[in-house]
Amino acid sequence: MFKEDIDALVSRLENLVSTKTIVGEPIINGDTTIIPILTASVGFGMGSGEGQDEKCGGGKGSGGGAGMKLSPTALLIMRGGDVQVYSLSQKGSLAKLAEVIPDLINKLKPQEKAEQ
Repeated sequence: MFKEDIDALVSRLENLVSTKTIVGEPIINGDTTIIPILTASVGFGMGSGEGQDEKCGGGKGSGGGAGMKLSPTALLIMRGGDVQVYSLSQKGSLAKLAEVIPDLINKLKPQEKAEQ
């Protein structure tokens, strides 16, 4: 029973974590593509036991649980022939990204107006 429970739990976790989970859907606008990169953290635990008690007799039990956390790690930005990776986990990376965002927004705005 214990082995079957572990196999079932692991197979469900495998279904949750795929390349689409780690590499997000591309955001495309004109010649600019932004692809989010994520880190998946997965943990699980299981246990079972049995025992005897003089008053209540014997008993068995088992239980298990799992958890998953997705965290943004980086952004892959492709503009024309230029490719840049901005790490979101290193110190100072968010400040660098904050400097780039206004430039990206300004470059995307004229294309949005042209499409309307």
